[in-house]
Amino acid sequence: GGNIINKMRKGRIKMAAYDNKSIDTRLASIEGHIKGIRQMVADGKPCEEVLLQLSAVEGSVTKLAKMMLKNHLNHCVKDGVEHGEADVLERFANLLDKYI
Repeated sequence: GGNIINKMRKGRIKMAAYDNKSIDTRLASIEGHIKGIRQMVADGKPCEEVLLQLSAVEGSVTKLAKMMLKNHLNHCVKDGVEHGEADVLERFANLLDKYI
């Protein structure tokens, strides 16, 4: 982590760089897993094996999304409220609707 201040532009808060490496590492892992699944399909692996791997990827994506939502709330939304950004809570609520 770090104490990076998010910058507001045109009513939007940019994602802080403090966690980009962790996010990129997780995305690279998911990307590699997806490539492996594509190869499984190309190789004609059984549906059950492919579906199990898809379930694992889904879990990884969900875990990453939860991590990013928490970071967004604790940093971006908090900073937006502190800087008087009027619609930051409404935008966060709309975002949550996509996940719950």
